[in-house]
Amino acid sequence: MPRKPKNLMFRTTRQNSGNDNKKFAAILIASVVLILAVSIFVIMSKNDFDVKNVLGGDAVSETQAQPVDTQENEIEASKTYFLWCADDSENSLYFAWLVNFTLPERRVTVCALDLDTRLDEAGSIRQVFKSDGIKELVSCMEAAFETDIDGYIGSDDGSFKSMINYFGGIDITVPEQIEYRSGDLTVILVKGRQNLKGDSLFKYLRYLGTLGEKGRSLQAAALSEMLDFVFKPSNLNRCSSIFSRISNTLETDLTIVDYSSAEEGIKQFVENGISSKRTADTPEEMEE
Repeated sequence: MPRKPKNLMFRTTRQNSGNDNKKFAAILIASVVLILAVSIFVIMSKNDFDVKNVLGGDAVSETQAQPVDTQENEIEASKTYFLWCADDSENSLYFAWLVNFTLPERRVTVCALDLDTRLDEAGSIRQVFKSDGIKELVSCMEAAFETDIDGYIGSDDGSFKSMINYFGGIDITVPEQIEYRSGDLTVILVKGRQNLKGDSLFKYLRYLGTLGEKGRSLQAAALSEMLDFVFKPSNLNRCSSIFSRISNTLETDLTIVDYSSAEEGIKQFVENGISSKRTADTPEEMEE
């Protein structure tokens, strides 16, 4: 009679299936582990095996601590412009300024001009403008004041008022109550800071022109406030539209090429505002 084999084990179909599942699970786990290991190695190699960078530890504080190099974006410039307003026939100046813009300081220097200032043998500012026009006046002022004027922007009373109204009026500080009537000029304003539309601001500036040196100082202060109103962050996306409005409304020798070359500097003033303002009693003092 044949001998029965010892230790013979019988497995059910369920047992065999369970073992197959365990083998599959083990293979799957091993595959996932291998993929994770390869992924971790790749990520570590891209971060020079720096665990802190991989895990993102102190990422914000490290970014804040790194110095920002702004030298490449820093613009150095100094530009002087002649701004003026004349009557409709452009024979007589009402008021005028020289204004200098300096970067990177974002400094503005304003000089309200005495229109009776003589430009050597050529006559006064007022006379040269009336007899020879704006281009000759700019040339004479450059020679008399020994300065470069990089451009001019001028208006008559109608275009001045239109430009001011384009901005919705300008916030101006009127130092004292005004009740003035003389000839064709009537000015009635209360004391304090207020929004002046084109007609009121035009009359206010004309009135200041009757006050001599004190009036010119207030004209310079008024232009400074006007520039504050233009060079503010809310106008950042309007820069090109504002220039287009100026070139189409006012008289200027500034072209789209001039605007494009100065655009980054203009945006620095607009985005950050004017950092410091000064007024000068004479054009010569603007260089100090």
